[in-house]
Amino acid sequence: MKIVTKFTQILQDKIIGPMKTLERRIALSLQEANVKLRPANSNGLWCHLLLPAALVTYSCFDSVPTLYKITSCISVGLFFHSVLFIVFLSTSSTVLKEPVYAGCVASGFISTILLFHPFLFYCLFFSDLGFSLTVSISSTCLFAAMLRLFIVKFDKTFTLGEAMITAQAVVLFFIMSVIKFFFKMQSDDKEIEFIGVIVYTILSTVGLIVTVLYFLTDSWRTLRTLAYIVASAAVFVLLILHAVLGRNCVITILNYVFVERDRYKLFTFWLFLVLVAVCVLMVRTRLAVKASTVTRKTFHILASLVFLSGILYDVYLMTLAAGIGLGVLIFVEALRKSGIEPISSALQSAFLVYCDEKDCGLFAMTPLYLYVGLAFPLLLVPNRPDRELELLSGVLSIGVGDTAASWFGSRFGFNKWSDSNRTMEGTTFNILSQIGTVYALQLFELLDNKSALLRTVFAATVSGFVEAKTDQVDNLVLPLVTMIALQATWILL
Repeated sequence: MKIVTKFTQILQDKIIGPMKTLERRIALSLQEANVKLRPANSNGLWCHLLLPAALVTYSCFDSVPTLYKITSCISVGLFFHSVLFIVFLSTSSTVLKEPVYAGCVASGFISTILLFHPFLFYCLFFSDLGFSLTVSISSTCLFAAMLRLFIVKFDKTFTLGEAMITAQAVVLFFIMSVIKFFFKMQSDDKEIEFIGVIVYTILSTVGLIVTVLYFLTDSWRTLRTLAYIVASAAVFVLLILHAVLGRNCVITILNYVFVERDRYKLFTFWLFLVLVAVCVLMVRTRLAVKASTVTRKTFHILASLVFLSGILYDVYLMTLAAGIGLGVLIFVEALRKSGIEPISSALQSAFLVYCDEKDCGLFAMTPLYLYVGLAFPLLLVPNRPDRELELLSGVLSIGVGDTAASWFGSRFGFNKWSDSNRTMEGTTFNILSQIGTVYALQLFELLDNKSALLRTVFAATVSGFVEAKTDQVDNLVLPLVTMIALQATWILL
């Protein structure tokens, strides 16, 4: 008992106490800069570690492509920048008032040193200092600008930690895409290259559509204008795909999606789930009855079934569908904010019914986080044939565990954790549901992964306790936490 008390005291003096002091100083700086973050008990300062940790671990202990190693090194540079940003923000609000500051340049040089080393060993063609400086400094400055934009301009949309993860993800994906395009870093997997062409084309087109919608004047915000924009975007996509994939690009894609390996069966199942989700959404919106937390978890289950079936039966088709689905989700959110009637009003009505207390900012981030959380592993996890369990990180943590905790805790939970509205009973069911899901998958021979059950016990326990204590958006942080926990067990075993 004395040992536990002493450990608790050390934890309070060395970690919890200083962190609370840091949080108070940052709160004062934010107030001085008149910045309004998403209301939460903490800023989630620990979140900026998650994405770099996952990337670096795979780069160090797995056989990954050169582009993956480069992306990992850039993520380390962004991590150092995040640390410096937190330090600067705790001392002054100047870091939020100036678009460029000394910390950006300093962290850029740190990432340059880290980036230059792997180029010498893994990619001699790019091992010149000029390229390293260009990539690292540009990525860091882009991250600084985007982080400042998220915090200053998007009122009540992010906490500090959520803004850091989101900015890191966007910058890393953008830089990776630019390097891949300009330096022809092709994967040995031709199917992945084929999927990448389609996904990059769709996402870039959606980006152009969002940009056009943003700059439209009020008089042009009509259904006719939207029809012209969508038609132009469709022509643009066809031209790009025709140039890259050849004249039979449409037939090739349709054959890939519906004919090869009897994929039409899986696609039909997904279409059925989408129709169920749309019907539920329409009925609930028409009733105009505010959805409870448990009701919202219905979409967690439906989305998780899509990703679970795709990862287990056809991870390539799932990757393609995930990329296109992300573009559709961003497009729908852009339509909701576009002011084009009656589409915007209809989407806003659905949003008001299903939004939760964390969707109090400019954008509906919770559904986007849910989708990205489920899809994150498809982009981060290498060597997929041996990593099915890690590919299911999002499904297990938020599709199964978080949903189970919400349902069970709201009905049978009585004992709440300190400084949290989550219950101990809900956390227990969270952990057990993840373990039970993996056991069932193994029982029906759907998952063949070494020590899967033992690894899940550890990962589920970690994610369960994080879910119980954190006030950051679960959909964003839990998949990364689960993935890192599974990485730790994979390395040890």
